[in-house]
Amino acid sequence: MSTQERRKHRRTRLRLRVSQIEGLPVPDGTGDLWTSDVSPGGMYIRTPLADAPAVGTSLTFELSIPPGEGYSLSAGRIRGSGEVVRIEPSAEPVAGVAVGFTSPLALEF
Repeated sequence: MSTQERRKHRRTRLRLRVSQIEGLPVPDGTGDLWTSDVSPGGMYIRTPLADAPAVGTSLTFELSIPPGEGYSLSAGRIRGSGEVVRIEPSAEPVAGVAVGFTSPLALEF
């Protein structure tokens, strides 16, 4: 039996800081959230959750882009909205949250 890839977009391992997020029940004092990969259709973040959000939960977010040679000498940000499409609990006190983008991303430098 073969497994078939269900993703529509190729993922890129990209660690960006989630500087703002609304709609995700993140407890205070847990530190920064980070993406572990991003694609044109969504992102995956690992987060310490107070309570796991339901699939279908709407989110708005902002990702911080550090300056880098070849694309910008100054920091930037990505703003967008999305919807929780999958939750992956783990044995650690964190969970993986797959977010599908629901609108075009806004990129600012």
